Amino acid sequence: MQDYFFDEVFVKDAGAAEGILESFHQTWKQPLTEEEIQEIIARQKNPFPTNSPYYNQYIPIDPTKWRMPEGELPGAYAEFLRYSDGGEFRTGERYFQFFSTSDFREMNLAYELPEYMPLSVSFAMDGCGNHYLFDMREAPVEGEYPILAAHSGNLGYDECVRVADSFEALCRGKRSLDEELDSRYT
Repeated sequence: MQDYFFDEVFVKDAGAAEGILESFHQTWKQPLTEEEIQEIIARQKNPFPTNSPYYNQYIPIDPTKWRMPEGELPGAYAEFLRYSDGGEFRTGERYFQFFSTSDFREMNLAYELPEYMPLSVSFAMDGCGNHYLFDMREAPVEGEYPILAAHSGNLGYDECVRVADSFEALCRGKRSLDEELDSRYT
């Protein structure tokens, strides 16, 4: 990935070393550890007051049923990580806050992506609460997965929008994710 993909570079981190990339490619999709499961269970709270008629209907999510995608991440994305292991960039109105290899898994689990959008993984956000996600429900086409946009407060396949067919096309796109998501209603 070269600088010309982005109109503006706000934060360019050092590229990920080959050893880090190799470890990342092997570990990001591993089944949840017992520690991760317990952490997710511990942070769940019934959002309803005890006097609410919905209080007894609350069912916490069960992270033991989550599964991570099994496919390989696109080669173009790996090339980007060699260029910058995370970072912030802009093209047109499209803003990127890419996760580093060390934050990638943690961010996906923190947003409970395996629960709300199984077999998709978020690799960046846009600064407005919107995620960029690889949709890995189907086999890749020429090594690439469709890229979806979804808002943190409304994660799900029914509410997301396909914004690109490849990582490079995404990075060259100029429309903000808010515009892309709002296009559902026009």
